Amino acid sequence: MNGELFKYYKAALVNGLCGEYKGYWQAASDDKLKLITLAMAQQSIPHVATYAYNGLGLTKQYIETEFKDYINEKTPILDADDVEGYTYALYIAENRFIKPSVDVSHFMWCDNITVELKTCKCPFLYVSNKSNIKLVLDGFNAPKIYLFDESNVTIDDADETCSVTIYKYSDKCNVKYGKYCISKRIQEHQKKLRL
Repeated sequence: MNGELFKYYKAALVNGLCGEYKGYWQAASDDKLKLITLAMAQQSIPHVATYAYNGLGLTKQYIETEFKDYINEKTPILDADDVEGYTYALYIAENRFIKPSVDVSHFMWCDNITVELKTCKCPFLYVSNKSNIKLVLDGFNAPKIYLFDESNVTIDDADETCSVTIYKYSDKCNVKYGKYCISKRIQEHQKKLRL
């Protein structure tokens, strides 16, 4: 493990990183694909997001440099949760229109990104580190959105057949609704962050 990654690892240990994850982390420490796969497991994402936001985790510049081959849809990340066939994507500082086809997406430091989901998708979307995303849901979609820190989601367009569940892990995050959001099946839940 090099400098910034080792610093993050030590901070996690000091703050009670469990023995199981300590073992996973050590086993993956010399393989970037294994590390990014571990970071994209849904149990890991809140930790990665919160530590980065609080200045104890990896920085945007570090991830963009060290993991450039694995972010923003360059290389598929598979089976992070040991669910065969599940696909994952980590988006860092993206500011464009995307149509992700993956099952789990994590958006960090993304400003003014529009995410359009294909019909009949039920993905997990994690939004952190002051990201601002617009969501377009055409046809039946049932995403679960996990919103952290000061991040914002605008559901710009959602057909009445869409069902959206939003979990807010901060009092500072925000959900807005655009004029084309006509779904009546959107639920927001305030949750306590436990790392």
